[in-house]
Amino acid sequence: MLTNNHTKLIEQVTQALAHYRGERLAVAVSGGADSMVLLWAVAQAFPKERILALTVDHGLRSQAAAEAAMVADWCSGQGTEHLTLQWTGDKPSSGIQAAARAARYRLLAGACNRQGATVLLTAHHADDQAETVLARLARGSGAEGLAAMRPERLIAAGAGAPVALVRPLLSWRRSALRNIAETNDLPIADDPSNDDPTYERVRRRAFLAAAGVQDFLSVDALNRTATSLAETASLQEAQLDDAFRAAGGWVTGSGTVMLSRRRLADLPGGLAYRLLARAIEAAGGSDMPVSPTDVPKGGLEKTITLAGAMCTVDGDDLIIMREPAALNGRADGAGGGAVMPINADTPGRVLWDRRFIVAIPPTARKQSGFSLGPIGFSAPGPVTRTRLASTMPGLWHDGRLFAVPSYAKTMLWHAAAPWNEARADLHVEALTEERLFRRIIRF
Repeated sequence: MLTNNHTKLIEQVTQALAHYRGERLAVAVSGGADSMVLLWAVAQAFPKERILALTVDHGLRSQAAAEAAMVADWCSGQGTEHLTLQWTGDKPSSGIQAAARAARYRLLAGACNRQGATVLLTAHHADDQAETVLARLARGSGAEGLAAMRPERLIAAGAGAPVALVRPLLSWRRSALRNIAETNDLPIADDPSNDDPTYERVRRRAFLAAAGVQDFLSVDALNRTATSLAETASLQEAQLDDAFRAAGGWVTGSGTVMLSRRRLADLPGGLAYRLLARAIEAAGGSDMPVSPTDVPKGGLEKTITLAGAMCTVDGDDLIIMREPAALNGRADGAGGGAVMPINADTPGRVLWDRRFIVAIPPTARKQSGFSLGPIGFSAPGPVTRTRLASTMPGLWHDGRLFAVPSYAKTMLWHAAAPWNEARADLHVEALTEERLFRRIIRF
């Protein structure tokens, strides 16, 4: 029998998915009480053939395989499809939690693409939200950071199609969800790392519990802060969009952002530096946000490099591009990056340098010796007039350029070998605008 709390939960999940009529729904299920309740609620509200349960085994704990099997057994009894996704390969020696999170979302979004699911639901709840706000307060985050987890946003696995990430439980407390799980006899796997003070998130949880007892800082107050600042962050994004147009902003096919210095100077307050910081973030190859306070003063008048990007002045134009030296290698012998070997296992579309989606020709996947790298990589002599094109992807074969984007060809027609030896077109999609306005998070 469903209690009022159960009915409220099911109605809330249904409402969160109201505009995804008939689409396939994937649910991320770790086996914890929160995710099991989410899967249960989705199964109450939607036909089972529309539901796909996904469990990620990070390979970091010996219990993980048994927990995934527990979820699979429950799904089998309910007639719900379930897949276990493995995080394979080498694991980093530091920053393992952040790497595991990125791998989890990459695996989940990739599985959604393969299985035809356009929506991915996660069981993040009010306690998770409060802990996120507390962590970002400690880092001195602004409005966007303190808005914490949004109820909905787009994510993608590399070059894959975007998936709607939906969090319908953000208003629910952990204790209420566990009560629903126990009332319905749902199987629960408790992760022992949730009690390990080695992890920052566990220490934050303990701090919040102690602060709540003292009536000093509550989960509800932190969630209200996130909700309020989400509205502020949305207004700031709209303001940034307007500022980009007011500053004569445009994005080129080479992944470069162009702004008018004169119009930038006319923007009120610190808006010019907010816009410049976001342009640097968009044009650089980093996946880390750039704060306006990171941008050196005088960034509108002189050449600066930051976060993998370079800002240069050309008359009234401020050109924000990928830093050629960071990508192609430096004069002092320091190596570049973003070189991707191609083989039979390479997908037809890949994310390159986080800035381009590149279509890999079948020829390159069938023969040996192909790689994807910057056009300027290993090219002799200095990159001068061709430096914008030099930071675009090129298809290399045995050390020679095989194909370049048609946009690059228009900039390289006057250049000497090896650029003009590439006869084939390489089909690419620049993600600069997507990155500029943070429309999709790609893992």
